[in-house]
Amino acid sequence: MMLARQRMLLFTLLMCGLPLVLLTACGAASNNSKTSNKNAVTINAYDNYFDPKTINVSANQPVQVTFVNKGTNVHIVEIKGLVAETTMQPGEKKTFTITPQQRSYKLYDELYVSKGMEGAFTGTDKATSTNNTQSDNAQNAKVKSAVKTYRQYVIQQTDGLVTSTQQFNDAINAGDLNKAKALYAPTREYYERIEPIASSFGNLDPGIDAREGDVPNEQWTGFHRIEKALWVDGKTTSLKTYTDQLLKNVKDLRQNLDGIKLVPTDIIDGAVSLLSEASHTKITGEEDRYSHTDLYDLAANVEGSQVAFNSFKDYLSEKNPGLQQDIAGKFQKVQDVLKPFRTDKGFMDYATLKDGDKRAIAQSIDDAGESLSKVAVSLPKTAN
Repeated sequence: MMLARQRMLLFTLLMCGLPLVLLTACGAASNNSKTSNKNAVTINAYDNYFDPKTINVSANQPVQVTFVNKGTNVHIVEIKGLVAETTMQPGEKKTFTITPQQRSYKLYDELYVSKGMEGAFTGTDKATSTNNTQSDNAQNAKVKSAVKTYRQYVIQQTDGLVTSTQQFNDAINAGDLNKAKALYAPTREYYERIEPIASSFGNLDPGIDAREGDVPNEQWTGFHRIEKALWVDGKTTSLKTYTDQLLKNVKDLRQNLDGIKLVPTDIIDGAVSLLSEASHTKITGEEDRYSHTDLYDLAANVEGSQVAFNSFKDYLSEKNPGLQQDIAGKFQKVQDVLKPFRTDKGFMDYATLKDGDKRAIAQSIDDAGESLSKVAVSLPKTAN
């Protein structure tokens, strides 16, 4: 899921030598609004607000951001487009090194955003004017068209998720273990393609996609709870509570999309965060630890992010054709790296991949994410 699960020691051992472009590591303190020209800032997560909730730092310079969970609840924090969703237990502290561009990024807690737990993290450059005179009518029309195209894609994928989840549940309820296993990964692909949007609806993402240990065991539901029963326990019985809840959650997700307002920068930032999570945490094989179907998730994450990019293709071709071509080339590289692991039925068992294979996949995804992160700085910041 888009819970970041930053088990970085395991990742470092596995990915030895891989540069961490979007996520890394140190910190300092603050209050409700903070402007800092220093290279470190601390954001405290309480129940349920951030302190500070508004942070301004120098743009285009590395800054160390430390999150500290000072509440009694589990928090899942993110700076969209800079720091992927990160699960934090009470008292836990995690640090990342990021380089913000000259723009604002959304700071939020996935579990409590509906209760107002959000803020802004902004890269500023006082020496540079923030007035942008290039937002002409033609470019605005292309941006609006891009948002419309992406919204249609998200709805289409969610419709497919509802249908496929029903089929998955039917197989389980009929006691057909083999069919349920066969439907598991293809069903999840619909979700993994649009995960950044799903994660914006509070508890729906954890309810659908939490892994064991991400939430208290009594709250653990969704795909991975069922995955464990199918592959570890080898059973389809006593799962109706979980299958019913899963179907309800994906239907709620679809219903929520009817009124959603998408912001261009959020679309790109979400895609960047999804690629970052794929290349830094999902690559370890922690996502589908029982079924070893991780390649399905990784490929779907890339596909969904590429659709987000392609939605803005006309805009970028005019605004920055060099960047557009660079990103397109990076995504093609990812597809080339994944190709040897495809089979007639989908993908190879992830447990059969060597560490070198995983490094190559992670590096290609990381490269695509780094280039894609340059898009949002020129996009409008309002909903379309």
